[in-house]
Amino acid sequence: MSASEFTSGQRRTIILLVVAVVVVLAMLAGIVVTSVQSWKSLPPAPTLSFVSRLPTPLPTPLPAPSLAPEEGLWSQVQAARLFDQIAHQVETLRSLSPRAEVPLNFLDERDMTTLLHRLYVERGPEAKLLPYAALGLVPDVPISIRAHQVAGIYVPEQEQLYVATGRQESGVDDQALLAHAYAHALQDQHFDLGAMDARATTTDAVLAVQALVEGDATFLTALYRYDDPTMADWEHLSELVSQAEQPAYGEELDRSEAWARLRRFPYWEGRQFAETLFRTGGWEVIDHAYIDPPRSTEQVLHPERYLEERDDPTVVAVPSLGAVLGEGWTMLLQDTLGEFVVGLYLNEVLPEERAWQAADGWDGDVFVVWEHEDGRTMLVWRTIWDSPAEAAEFERALIALIPQRDLPARPVDPPEGLAGRWWETDAGAVYVQRLARYVILVHAPDVNEMANIMEVLP
Repeated sequence: MSASEFTSGQRRTIILLVVAVVVVLAMLAGIVVTSVQSWKSLPPAPTLSFVSRLPTPLPTPLPAPSLAPEEGLWSQVQAARLFDQIAHQVETLRSLSPRAEVPLNFLDERDMTTLLHRLYVERGPEAKLLPYAALGLVPDVPISIRAHQVAGIYVPEQEQLYVATGRQESGVDDQALLAHAYAHALQDQHFDLGAMDARATTTDAVLAVQALVEGDATFLTALYRYDDPTMADWEHLSELVSQAEQPAYGEELDRSEAWARLRRFPYWEGRQFAETLFRTGGWEVIDHAYIDPPRSTEQVLHPERYLEERDDPTVVAVPSLGAVLGEGWTMLLQDTLGEFVVGLYLNEVLPEERAWQAADGWDGDVFVVWEHEDGRTMLVWRTIWDSPAEAAEFERALIALIPQRDLPARPVDPPEGLAGRWWETDAGAVYVQRLARYVILVHAPDVNEMANIMEVLP
């Protein structure tokens, strides 16, 4: 049928159908173009993994963006992106690549505080404080744990890293804490921090291992935060990191100068130890230290005794006092305290320079505490020194310290047949004696109890 054979009405109908088809096709084309443009304008899909994948030159330090300016998933995505950049810088600075992705968990500040409080309680702070309290170095008081607010923390027990969200701003200090936390994650993956802790069985060894781990991470954090370690504010950085990783224990304990220095030791003296290792041979020397860690605080305080002529501590022993003390007595503690604790103990009374000079030369010790069911205690601290002259210097320091520390301390003559220096105090009796390289300090409930145990003490 030709076009001339259509009626005028049929021709109008065909024209309308053609127009309609053209309009529909145009609308569909517009929808497709709009969809493609919208898809192209979407931000890339967020990833919560912060393992760096492509080697790039070391980026310049980041500005201080908001860590979590909004609530909900988007703030977590932003935090993860920021952390990804921090993690890449840490990996590059530390010359360590992650062996696996570290789970990144987001908590608001309240949940973060709850997590930290539970973690600190589970770690048993009373056991950590016991040797210091028994020695009288810190007050023997009930503790009240309070966690500080932190931007982020790595928990080795869980192999997870926690980031606080809901913070209105993220400054350079918050970013430094996140860098420090990620440094611990890398350490754990490469060197197994839990196994290192398990091998450290004395107070002295624990402090030495902590000094390596925290000193390494703190020195690295300074490289991240300041770029040039010579420009680092070490006082500020040490306090910042120690507060992030350690809780407050209550007003009375937190006022203790000795406790403050014990808390600071891994970050301050540990950082100096790690920096010395780094300047000796870079990260390779520090990495090797995890295989062969320092075995005493002496090696941390004097890195040359770790790096050069190794001075490992001498094992010291005292015989069991159970048979001599009789019924009702139980050994509460047997430990090695180390040079750093010796220095703190002397420095409670003696001038700083004299205290640490007398502590230098320590070669080993054993610290034993027995407790009676009625509350009485017997303390024996036997030390060995590098030379008789070093031992004599420590003995003189103790003799000068006791009358000031244990007021009133009244000198008494030794019981017949016994040697050493003896004092009576309101808390009992005190005894000091040196034999060649050994010095022994004893605190007993009274002079008679002291005389009884002299039969078995070396």
